[in-house]
Amino acid sequence: ALGKYGRYIYFCEDGGTPGVYARDVDGSYETVFSAIRGGCYDGDETVGIALSPDSKRLYAGYQDAGILMEFTRDDGLAFE
Repeated sequence: ALGKYGRYIYFCEDGGTPGVYARDVDGSYETVFSAIRGGCYDGDETVGIALSPDSKRLYAGYQDAGILMEFTRDDGLAFE
């Protein structure tokens, strides 16, 4: 998913720790969220990243668990 102003691209892992990650235009890499090692979602697959039209909500799911999560920022700003 591409952030509202195109500064960040959000993506899932590919065989690593389940979670959502972001890379900015300068190449910096950030973890948005990730599974806790040894936790109930460790070994699952993160799928279905989407941003709401205003980019204030980020959605992602865990495939095997069959759950969809909604994330917002504590400051209420858009994901950028």
